[in-house]
Amino acid sequence: MRISLIQTSQDRRLELARFVASLNGQTGIDFSLVQLVFVDQGDNADVFRTLDSRIDFVYIKYRRCSLSHARNVALSHVDGDYVAFPDDDCWYEPDVLARVISLLRSGCAGVVGKGTDENGAPTNDFPRNARKLTMYDHCGAISYTIFLKYVKSVSFDENIGVGSPYRLCSGEETDYLLGVMAAVGTEVYYEPGVVVHHPIGKTGNFNNDRDKQYLYARGWGYVMRKHAYPVRIVLRSFIRPLGGIILYSLRQDWQKAMRSYFLLRGRLEGFFHKVIK
Repeated sequence: MRISLIQTSQDRRLELARFVASLNGQTGIDFSLVQLVFVDQGDNADVFRTLDSRIDFVYIKYRRCSLSHARNVALSHVDGDYVAFPDDDCWYEPDVLARVISLLRSGCAGVVGKGTDENGAPTNDFPRNARKLTMYDHCGAISYTIFLKYVKSVSFDENIGVGSPYRLCSGEETDYLLGVMAAVGTEVYYEPGVVVHHPIGKTGNFNNDRDKQYLYARGWGYVMRKHAYPVRIVLRSFIRPLGGIILYSLRQDWQKAMRSYFLLRGRLEGFFHKVIK
């Protein structure tokens, strides 16, 4: 069984070096069954000189583009049975791939791990215990925590994700996950023992954290509309930030009230954005 890792970056050389070191440090696996496809939107080729030579490394020099487009470029080079999407600033615990491969060999279509920062703080709202995903409960899945059966017909929606031409800057991994689950069934499982690290709080290519939250909210709203999420989930996504606006305004915590406002605004704008085929 072969697993392909898809990665892209522009200018995070130190973070990439950390990921390479964590990949080289994987234990209990046959490195010849690992493929790394890297789409370089910067000047990062030499970072991979230390990559374990047993890993099948595919290097693609490419222009700067959206995250979803870069991943689609890489998908055309995949030769694994399963695929994963490590961010350039994430890193693996030493047993991640061994745990994932063991679970995949049991016959499931995918594994979702738990994301934490360097201090062990969770990077999303992950469940405490292992369980099966559903089409509308993804157990906090983020791109760098998902390991899925490779389905050639499923690709990333380039209308969404970081670098989106429509400012719908998130949701591409959820859209991809739902596409795979629709194609091969919902036998995807969350396993908190699979730990992938990722920093919390970095604004990345955004002006500030508020802009990031707003543009991410636009992407989430769009995905809810595109995949016809149940009314209860849609309403909850609107009511919670609305409640935050009211609560924090009463407390005169204007910073948090504005954050809730931009979350609500972004989700509404994304939800009512025309779905692009």
